[in-house]
Amino acid sequence: MKIVVTADGGFMTSKFNPNFEEAEQLIIYDVEERFYGSRVSPSAQNKDKAVLIDFLKKTYMTHIITGAEVGDGAFSVYIPKNQDATVEEVLIEYINTLPKS
Repeated sequence: MKIVVTADGGFMTSKFNPNFEEAEQLIIYDVEERFYGSRVSPSAQNKDKAVLIDFLKKTYMTHIITGAEVGDGAFSVYIPKNQDATVEEVLIEYINTLPKS
């Protein structure tokens, strides 16, 4: 499973950005491989939520950690309790809610 986290920077130590379409970066974390990558969010410049939703659908990203529901039932959205946290902290919070395999 891959998880997308909206962020202000491209690292695990970057600040989590709760604003879905306003995030500068997307952190993509692979739970099985325990590996992450980052990319500039397609909506970083124009703040267009539809552009980001379309990108995530086209890349088969369905698990998102962001600050609010995105308004599209195609996604499983997790809203962290601590929105003033790092990407790593919100990922750990989310992973701890997943069933143990």
